Amino acid sequence: MKRVILYIGMMAASLAATSCSDSWLDLNPSTSVTTDQALSTLTDIETALNGVYRETSLHSYYGDNYWYYGDCRAMDVQARVTKGDGRRVSPYYEYNVQATDNLNITLPWQQPYIVIRQANNILQRIEEGGIEGATDEDLASIKAEALVLRGLALFNLTRFFGMPYMYDNGASLGVPIVTSPTDPTSAPARNTVAECYGQVVADFTEALPDLTREKADGYVNYWAAQALLSRVYLDMGEYQAAWDAATDVIENNGGLYHLYTQSEYAAVWGQDFQSESLFELYITMTEPAGGTGGEGAPMVYANEATFDWNNLILTEDYLDLLEQDPDDVRHSVTVASVTPNNGGLPEAARDRKVFLTKFPGKTGNPQDNDICIIRLSEVYLNAAEAGFHLGGSYAETGRTYLNDLISQRTPNTGMQVSTAGFTIDRILEEVRRELVGEGQVFFDFLRNGKPIVRNKGWHLVTLDTSDAWTIQPNDLRIALPIPQTEIDANPNMVQNPR
Repeated sequence: MKRVILYIGMMAASLAATSCSDSWLDLNPSTSVTTDQALSTLTDIETALNGVYRETSLHSYYGDNYWYYGDCRAMDVQARVTKGDGRRVSPYYEYNVQATDNLNITLPWQQPYIVIRQANNILQRIEEGGIEGATDEDLASIKAEALVLRGLALFNLTRFFGMPYMYDNGASLGVPIVTSPTDPTSAPARNTVAECYGQVVADFTEALPDLTREKADGYVNYWAAQALLSRVYLDMGEYQAAWDAATDVIENNGGLYHLYTQSEYAAVWGQDFQSESLFELYITMTEPAGGTGGEGAPMVYANEATFDWNNLILTEDYLDLLEQDPDDVRHSVTVASVTPNNGGLPEAARDRKVFLTKFPGKTGNPQDNDICIIRLSEVYLNAAEAGFHLGGSYAETGRTYLNDLISQRTPNTGMQVSTAGFTIDRILEEVRRELVGEGQVFFDFLRNGKPIVRNKGWHLVTLDTSDAWTIQPNDLRIALPIPQTEIDANPNMVQNPR
């Protein structure tokens, strides 16, 4: 089955579907397909699946909050302006987001549930059968992709609104698990984090046999699902399973994917479907007709002379880490402000390369930058982390994977990791260098029991308190508050403790 990429829409469509809702169950019917008549043919089912990809890419999910959240909560990326300026990333960064915050809490709760709801409609319709023009192979493939998108949405919701799995082995509350179409009278209670992760693993593993092992630009394939599973398993402390998933991708992808080389690295950013891209959502300035491209995370990172509403810059701590090796090619994605002596930056940051340029857009406009959800570098790092925890020969092979990545980032052989130097702290250093701006650093530190330390340079310079300088792995502020609209609408919904 060959499909074309046509699932991206404008931010306004997502906001129209969610911003007036009292609850995630009270959604605009135009955002979902609910009748047998609407899903009667293979074309109908394919179109509905494209709609699930589209919703995954939109504002308040991967088109915005879920991309930058894992960085602005950590130590390497910070809000440029803080304390009451109205910019949306500041409450995440300062750990003071409120349950009534529509942009940072309510919409990011609702949008992944739209994905789950639409995926459930497709899965139920396939189960019922009788879809005109569809072979068993067609439907198995569509079902598999819908399962992965549903599982990914649940995984992300659990990471946002629950404590890390390793905090208490998943015993604390996550989010409601919904695996079938629901009606407005439903009032689900929250499942535990462990139950949520169990459902995520079940969705992904059920999908694997029916996902293509060919490249599928813009869509989920087998290698993307395995890569994402390595991320899920690491969060759970399931190191053997994480190792198996990560090394399967590295060793068996048949040359479909390879690490960016030192010579390639500077030029790959913003371009469609490069050699490390395992799962990437497609964005253009003309999809759909008359559209204006994405308006989320890439613009939040943009140099302010281009877009004046950006608010994320690199920290002194990150720049100092990167500058330990002047030959590192990752310097190529850091630049100074285009405004000399930029008064919109903290004074100490004005002569440093504080802007991240990983999201320049295909045409030089961040609004047409694709959203890469996972790439091969992370899988090498995941294998290294799992290998370290497993020890023995796994650790030695994991160290090799780590050095494979480092060798493609610097000609400086002194940065290679020795057996004695292969520690979780060294792995996390490389996670920081490699994945900055890609939404993972926060979660990687927490699952390894490491605090988030942010007391250097221009971090939190406008705050009158230091209570967000160090975030311990058991800090209850890690779990975002459940939206107040959910608490008000659902008597079974329990708020997170603060």
